[in-house]
Amino acid sequence: MTTINAHKLQRLIKQTRPHVSPDDTLPHINGVRFECDGVHIHALATDRYTFAAARTRVREETDIWSAMISEQTLNWLVPWLEAHEGDTILDLSAGEDGLTITDDDGKLAVPVSTAAFPKWQHLYRNALQDAATSGALVSFDTKMLARWKHADTHLRVWQTAAEKPLLFVGEDFLGLQMPCRYRGDDAGRDAVLSDWSGSLGKGGKLTESLKPLPQPGAVAEMAEEMLRQTLRSTAEMFGVDMDTEKGRGAFNAWVHSGIYAWSAYRILQALKKADPDLAEVTVRDLNEQLESGEIGEWAWDEAEQAGHNPQQWHDEYEAHLKKLAEKAADETAA
Repeated sequence: MTTINAHKLQRLIKQTRPHVSPDDTLPHINGVRFECDGVHIHALATDRYTFAAARTRVREETDIWSAMISEQTLNWLVPWLEAHEGDTILDLSAGEDGLTITDDDGKLAVPVSTAAFPKWQHLYRNALQDAATSGALVSFDTKMLARWKHADTHLRVWQTAAEKPLLFVGEDFLGLQMPCRYRGDDAGRDAVLSDWSGSLGKGGKLTESLKPLPQPGAVAEMAEEMLRQTLRSTAEMFGVDMDTEKGRGAFNAWVHSGIYAWSAYRILQALKKADPDLAEVTVRDLNEQLESGEIGEWAWDEAEQAGHNPQQWHDEYEAHLKKLAEKAADETAA
């Protein structure tokens, strides 16, 4: 028995399914192959031009098994999985009858193919071990490049040699894409530099002053700001005067600021790892809300929709402030 949550299983399929061969006369690659080594579940798919390998850790060490789910089966399995909440626990059991998926409501028997899947470990070992880069220009099919959009928010790439595949590296994800013949004047690097010399500056020296761009994305920017705020808050809280009421109030404010900034950072990192696409969308939407200046109204509405009583919270806080003011007045009078 192998235990995994629904979101992780959905993500494995989403990352690899674009690479499934559409040719149903090739059953050994017309689907997503799952392999569990006891620690990770791997999802694998290839059409011989691109090859995707995604993985996720199981909740606890489990049996070793493998199963090939055809594209036709995925057509109804994916909607079934998407009907589950992401944190729904699923138990997977591979046997002679196929792959059995058990949830809180029952069991689903998923047919699997017995066709032999291509050996894949050595392909990635060779690509990872050979880090040498080729000076030659290489052509890649852009339609195939589009298949990697669900692999991760950001991917690192390198190519080991002119006729070897391009290697993609993401979080628990590896991918390979074979080069193709260039449909045009197969000019070399020097010819391309010469052709672009007018735009780039004579000799191409313009490129020497360029620096690597920072990591793009709203998530990375917010994560950096949360870390800055955490460090700023924890530094400021030790510099306040604890002998005064105002100083103690400032200390508490900095403590809460640091706690919430660090909490937001940890939650953001967890969300990015669990679902990078959702993390990006959420942060971009959040940034728009913060810029609008109406978060107080939205928070009030959200509290009411969640069944809370924001008016009571407001009254209790006002009473708390009044009590603090009366206490400070009494201390001053004394």
